[in-house]
Amino acid sequence: MQIAQISTLNKSQNVSNKRNIASKNITFEGLKVPKTKSMFVFDLDGTLATATTEQLKTIFNKAKSCNSEMVYATGRTFKEFFKLQNKMANKGIELPIPNYLIANNGQFLYENIDGVLIENLAYQEQLIQKTNYNRDIVTQTMRNFAKSDKYKYTQAELNTLENLNEVKTSDPEFFDSKISYYEWNPSKNMAEYFLAHDINIEEFKKEVVDALAQKGCKVKFRENHYSKPVMDACNESILLQANTLRRFEDGSMNALFLCAADKSDGIDFIRKSKGINFSEILMAGNDDNDIPMAKLAQKGAKFICLNDASTRLINYCKNLKENVLVAVKNGADAIIEGLEVFTK
Repeated sequence: MQIAQISTLNKSQNVSNKRNIASKNITFEGLKVPKTKSMFVFDLDGTLATATTEQLKTIFNKAKSCNSEMVYATGRTFKEFFKLQNKMANKGIELPIPNYLIANNGQFLYENIDGVLIENLAYQEQLIQKTNYNRDIVTQTMRNFAKSDKYKYTQAELNTLENLNEVKTSDPEFFDSKISYYEWNPSKNMAEYFLAHDINIEEFKKEVVDALAQKGCKVKFRENHYSKPVMDACNESILLQANTLRRFEDGSMNALFLCAADKSDGIDFIRKSKGINFSEILMAGNDDNDIPMAKLAQKGAKFICLNDASTRLINYCKNLKENVLVAVKNGADAIIEGLEVFTK
């Protein structure tokens, strides 16, 4: 399917053309008889969690008709998922318990057993077998890089900080480095770092991979580029770490996550355990952490990219030639738009 990035002009014509292309090239076997097993996988914040009660009914009814497992894939922790569920409930919207919850961007997997989400320990065992991920090894390796001459600031550079003493007091170990450890959603399978604006991320990732390989440890990387408004809304300790020496001129900030897994690992584990083909997976997302899901389009899975998605996700999806829809709409509206395109 050719991607259709819809402009604000002549939307109705573009949508019609887009759907005609889709109907010629896309099939979703889960709708056929006998029904093939399939899977719907949706990000929450900014995506499925924007849904109204009626929209949730529409989406879940479509999942049922497609014989689909319903999977939520989120950056939220297990506890944060229930906070979101309660927040929606306070607005009169019931977010159902899914068949599976992929939490912490793929670091943990929970399965619905008799209406209760239970951690799937087999998934954890598989991650360790595949990666030999060891958070202590990862953090020590990053500490070594942070203390190396290549990634340390000179005293002259540090002196440009008006609040140098505060920075030093807040972060005595990393205050003079271009690499700063911080915790956003800490877990045993992930470590998070701020990187100064002038670090070549691709070069740095290669250095990290080589260093960890010597210790028999593998990682997956996830990058986030936080805007100035996002950074300015952080607590004081993070603001001191994300100081002007490390930030870009526009006030934005790079972060690098070293993980045992991403969302695609959780999806693949469920897919294999349920005997689901890649062609029978339909996903939706709106942020950088959804790029691993979008990559599965190259294996035949279908991906809905929201209109207001992050620039990196949209650009990635535009470069894919098949199985991706860059939607006209946002949030749950985009999911329903995608359901109309990818299912019949």
